[in-house]
Amino acid sequence: MQRKMIPFIAVFIMSLTIGCAKTPLVVDYDYDTTFDFSKLRTYAWLPSPPGNQLEDMTEKRFKLAVDTQLQSKNYSQSTESPDFLISLQGIKKTVEKGSTAVGMSIGVPVGQRGSISLGGGRSKPRVKQEGTLILNFVDRQSNTPVWQGTASAEIQQKASPEEQQQRINEVIAELLKNFPPKGK
Repeated sequence: MQRKMIPFIAVFIMSLTIGCAKTPLVVDYDYDTTFDFSKLRTYAWLPSPPGNQLEDMTEKRFKLAVDTQLQSKNYSQSTESPDFLISLQGIKKTVEKGSTAVGMSIGVPVGQRGSISLGGGRSKPRVKQEGTLILNFVDRQSNTPVWQGTASAEIQQKASPEEQQQRINEVIAELLKNFPPKGK
């Protein structure tokens, strides 16, 4: 019985380790159900909207990832009369998620059966940065939004430029997995 449990425990521990290795990514999308996406072939980038919190290098990485994903789906960038326009916006926020505490206590014996405890502790909130990326696709002719995708996750503070690009590529691949909408 114990030998049968060992592989189960090993798989369970490995899945916990792998599951905790990456910050969860939350992806959502919406689109105009009446729009004919089959007529879209070319696109162009819109200027960054006011309030965009993406740093220049990060924005460049996101655009490269979007370009790569769209090209793999047979879309091409065009400055002359594109079919749709893309806007990219990033939002950062600081989030407190619980706290960590450190404490210490000392018990001092008093008499035969009593004791006095002396102690103290400190609690420090766990603060992290979360980022949300909003990708809007707008029909150039009607100037109306036709598809929107959002992706949210914790921002990894100490990632190298190569690690950042790899994570961004993964995020954009997951986000654009739903573009164009199936059957549209």
